[in-house]
Amino acid sequence: MNKIIRGRNANNKKVKTLFIAQVVLGVMPVLLLILFVWKKMYQTPIVGTVFIILIFLCNLAYAFLARWYAVLHSGVKGERRLFRTVKKLHGTNIVFHNLPVRYKRGRSELDMLIVCHAGVLIIEVKNHSGTISGSWRDDKWTQRKHYRDGKVTETMMDNPIKQMRRQRDIVKSILTAAGENVWIDSVLYFSSPNAKLKISLRESDYVCCESAELLEFLKSYDSGETLSKSRMEHIAQILRESSGV
Repeated sequence: MNKIIRGRNANNKKVKTLFIAQVVLGVMPVLLLILFVWKKMYQTPIVGTVFIILIFLCNLAYAFLARWYAVLHSGVKGERRLFRTVKKLHGTNIVFHNLPVRYKRGRSELDMLIVCHAGVLIIEVKNHSGTISGSWRDDKWTQRKHYRDGKVTETMMDNPIKQMRRQRDIVKSILTAAGENVWIDSVLYFSSPNAKLKISLRESDYVCCESAELLEFLKSYDSGETLSKSRMEHIAQILRESSGV
């Protein structure tokens, strides 16, 4: 049976807080408008102007928070899909979910890290939809989304391949400093079924779309090195002590 070690996901708390803030800001303009009409404040120009400005600011803040909420909520949904997929994996793997890592000035949070007999594997999940294009060399990738009304949006995202490389370096440094010299791989997982990839990768870069492909990759993964149960537990203990989870 897999051993699952879950860290604290700060985004979960942020999503809940943003949701509550959106509800408050969504109700506030209605209450202000009712008060504005009930007390006939429109008869006093200065007071009326202040109320109109307040209503406008509430709507503006609501729109800003809604956009922020959508981004964070999308990420949380992707992590949940990843967790459900990995739970289907059989074996005696040690699975870290939301693992904070830090070594000297380098720090990051891993969506998932798996210590298994086949090696150590970092999984980075992205819940982006639309057409994702870019190269492993680029600092930024492009996300293009087409809507039913013909509208097309294009946004930039940080290159996740470079992000995973930094994560791998941090984990490698932590383990090496503790006397563990082990090969570490990483895989990029696009969890949205509406993602279409047009990316240029190296042979050593692993990318999966949807849960079935990721699960198949995990089942067949082989780093070329076999870890004993005791060594797996030692690696996991080093990471737990380093991260505090």
